Amino acid sequence: MKWIAEVRKVFPPAWRRLFFFVLVGLVLIVLIGSAVPLDEVQAREVLKQAQDIIPETITTQAIFLNNVRAALIIMIPGVGAILGGIIIYSTGLVFGAAGETLGIFGPGLILLVGLTPFFWLEFLAYSASMTQSLYVGYGIYRGGVRMEAIRTVLLVFFVILSLLLGAFLEILFIR
Repeated sequence: MKWIAEVRKVFPPAWRRLFFFVLVGLVLIVLIGSAVPLDEVQAREVLKQAQDIIPETITTQAIFLNNVRAALIIMIPGVGAILGGIIIYSTGLVFGAAGETLGIFGPGLILLVGLTPFFWLEFLAYSASMTQSLYVGYGIYRGGVRMEAIRTVLLVFFVILSLLLGAFLEILFIR
């Protein structure tokens, strides 16, 4: 169990607290995005824009690459946190639009998907990426980035593994 002590050194209590608040914040942002009132025309336009981004054939690889790209963008020091908020809000907007076409309230659809493990694997990865974005940005500002470099490498592995597992589970859910 020595490795737990090492993990705690790399991820101190302040990092873990911020991670928790970021996770809660991202869930709230996706819920807010999904609750935006859209009429049928607006909902179809949002879904059309989403279809332009999503590949025609949804595969494990496509889901994984899309999610990793988002997580790595979110991990950009400082600015990644802002971009992550936009990405997560936009995801909520797409869920709201899908809900509108299905006659389901958007946040209800998010809560339904929130019952799946891939939802939480993705949100844990995005939250870790955003937390690290803030920490690296602060580290650059204060001039101490050595620990942030170590933590970032570990988090990239965590994010990749979480999103790979999430993509496998999501494709099972879709099929």
